[in-house]
Amino acid sequence: MNHRRIFVASLVIALVSLCMSPRECLAKPDINRRGGQWGVLLGASLCVPGRADCHRESLGDTRPSFGMGVDLGYRMNRFLFFGAGYNYGMFNPTREIETSDDYSVGYQNSVFGLIRPILPLWRFDIGVDLGPGFSRQAFRVREGAVDKVYSQGFAFKIAPLVDIFVTRRFYIGAKVDIILNAHRRACVVTGDVTNCKDAGSRDVAPVHQLILGVHLGTTFL
Repeated sequence: MNHRRIFVASLVIALVSLCMSPRECLAKPDINRRGGQWGVLLGASLCVPGRADCHRESLGDTRPSFGMGVDLGYRMNRFLFFGAGYNYGMFNPTREIETSDDYSVGYQNSVFGLIRPILPLWRFDIGVDLGPGFSRQAFRVREGAVDKVYSQGFAFKIAPLVDIFVTRRFYIGAKVDIILNAHRRACVVTGDVTNCKDAGSRDVAPVHQLILGVHLGTTFL
């Protein structure tokens, strides 16, 4: 039996275990989709090429690392969620710069106002977060004259998700946060001096970011 069949069989068993009988599976589930709602995303952060590239020949890569996110807001009804979100995503850069040693770490902080249209199907929520926000991206240098390179500015998040309520209020599922950065300038910090210029493909920042993983949370109130 291949891995796909094992996964499908495990999913069917998990769904059936939520019901005492097939009739109960088809009945309207006793879950709470209204009121306050929070969620946590835990997974991996990936680099997506933007004004800067994630890979340059002979200079190295901006590789994946840990990523997470939180969302908090109000579920007006089964079909609509309003709230705010925060993301923190790390990068594992192997990029080099001519005047210094390689980068030690890269990361991005971002905040968003969110609206989430939702298609509720039985215990499932199929939705997508949409919202504008602000992000700041930084790559720190291990040693050398340059301390760090950063960019910041407007960002927009598109985040499809699929959740399933396993109890009346608790849900778990999968989510992909796609963070699109509109940073136009890249800044280099050397001691107390900061020099900024228009960002280009030779820079390490700004890039876009993708954070994907397990999404879990509850409704409350």
